[in-house]
Amino acid sequence: MAGDPHYVREYRRLVRGLLKRSASEADAMEKAVGGAFEKVGAAQAKLVKELCPQGGFHLIDVGCGSGRLAHALRAETRVSYTGFDVVPDLVAYAEKICDRPDWRFDTISELALPVENAQADIIMFMSVFTHLKPDEIKTYLAEAFRVLKPGGRIVASYIDPDATAHKHFSLPALMQVITRAAGRNVMLTRTPRVTLSQWMEEAGFTVERAITDKSLGQHALIAAKSTAARA
Repeated sequence: MAGDPHYVREYRRLVRGLLKRSASEADAMEKAVGGAFEKVGAAQAKLVKELCPQGGFHLIDVGCGSGRLAHALRAETRVSYTGFDVVPDLVAYAEKICDRPDWRFDTISELALPVENAQADIIMFMSVFTHLKPDEIKTYLAEAFRVLKPGGRIVASYIDPDATAHKHFSLPALMQVITRAAGRNVMLTRTPRVTLSQWMEEAGFTVERAITDKSLGQHALIAAKSTAARA
């Protein structure tokens, strides 16, 4: 445990605490992904289907959490779904509530996707980069480029320090240290849109558009891998 990366150590401790303090497992699982389980899940699922309007597709949900997006998509037969998270309790709960034996749910601890090259049509990073250091974000972007099919897309949420709507995400530095040490918080990363866009482009993606309304819970960037690109 002590040797685990910060995002593994802190998130697992946070979820253990939520399970102890919450009135029910379902309550803890909703809090673990920031609340609004059904509403945000439905908005994310709607976006996924808009990005993949025809035929079957393979979705990789990095930071799948307790299954907010997966649960909203569980009746969608054309989706081949793979969900990864660093917290075993969240992964187990997501798998249980989705009840899709044909879907894959796995616990991971490294910034690597255990998937072969060029396998995914879309990769979701919802509330993932918001808890990672810049070099860790860049590592995941490189992995996403490798795993995506040519023409595939990533969707990554971010907390923009320049956005008025995101001011409430800011905690004084000392308070963040205290809450993280107490197991009631994880590292929170705020990244300007222009910075995340630059990192995506450096990884080989073309940024297509930003979503800045409240539907997804955070702002998000959509970026594509060229149809001519190789992993």
